[in-house]
Amino acid sequence: MVLDDIHSRDLFLSQLDWLLALEQRYENIMQAGLVHVTYNTRDVQNLTFDARDTAIRLGEVLVCLKKAFRSTDLMTREGMSFWILTPFTQLDPVADKVRHVLKYAPENGLAIASSQIRIYLLRDHVKKDLVHCKRAEDFLSYLRDQPASADFA
Repeated sequence: MVLDDIHSRDLFLSQLDWLLALEQRYENIMQAGLVHVTYNTRDVQNLTFDARDTAIRLGEVLVCLKKAFRSTDLMTREGMSFWILTPFTQLDPVADKVRHVLKYAPENGLAIASSQIRIYLLRDHVKKDLVHCKRAEDFLSYLRDQPASADFA
């Protein structure tokens, strides 16, 4: 399910809140990951896209991500970033999907913009890090500054 409006972002955050609560309450209830794909805003601006063209190209990236991930994975876009919630997953299969997206991404202007792709396994962060994060949105902000379980440039 691709989520790209305010209501859907709220749904994404609500589902993440629920998943984080489960992870805190139970030992290894499920393995879940978060994929964070960020485009360098300056690179995209230097490609001289207007807002409409940038939105179209970001939409193409979202379509590519949707094809690579499962229908049960939730996605949301946040400016030049995408968050993908992948319940019941392990690092290697998610990393393979990310590699697939990078290899077979559609030829569009954003393909030449630099991006950073980070994968976080919730079990690596939930128990120790959620003490400071009361909401899913806070947790996402916190993760941006933490080492990922895997990084792709």
